[in-house]
Amino acid sequence: GRRFALPTFKRRPKHLDGFIIDRGRLSIPGDDWFSENPVRLIELFALAAKEGMEIHPNAMRAATRDARLADQVRDDPAANAFFLDVLAARNKPDLVLRWMNEAGVFGRFVPDFGRVVAQMQFDMYHHYTVDEHSIRAIGLLSRIERGELAHDHPLSTALFRQIESRRVLYVAVLLHD
Repeated sequence: GRRFALPTFKRRPKHLDGFIIDRGRLSIPGDDWFSENPVRLIELFALAAKEGMEIHPNAMRAATRDARLADQVRDDPAANAFFLDVLAARNKPDLVLRWMNEAGVFGRFVPDFGRVVAQMQFDMYHHYTVDEHSIRAIGLLSRIERGELAHDHPLSTALFRQIESRRVLYVAVLLHD
C-alpha cells in the first residue's frame, strides 16, 4: 500500500478577552501587556476569578514586576469594576485575592490594604496578619453565601438571601479591620 503522511497541526493558543489560555491557565500575550494598558493588571485577576482559572506563572511574574502600575488605575472605573468582580466573586474570592496580594497588586490598588500587609494583630479574634485575616474573612463570607456553612451558621446563611447588595457586604467585610 500507499503511505500517507499525516498532517501536522500547530496548536494555536486560545484567547480570552485578549489574554491567552496556556494549558488551562490564564496568561498574557506579551511582556508589555500590562504597561500598554494597566487596567489589564486588575482584569487578569477578575478573569481568573470569573472563569475559575489559575494564573500562569509567567503572568504572575509579570503582574508582580508591574504591580506599581496599579497606582495609575486606582481611580479608573473599569479597574474598580474588575476589582469588585474579584472581591465578590461567586466562588473562592479569597484565593484570587491572595494571588493579588502575593503579586503586590492588591496593596498597590487599595493603599489602605497595602498598609496592613504583614501587620501583626494577635488577640482573641486575630490569629493571622491583618491582610491574611481580611482575606480569610472574605472566604468565610463566600462560603456562608454558598450555603457551605449552613450547619454552623444557619442564621447568617438564611439572612444572606435578604441582603440588598452583596457587593457592599463584601466591601464592608474587607475593610472591617
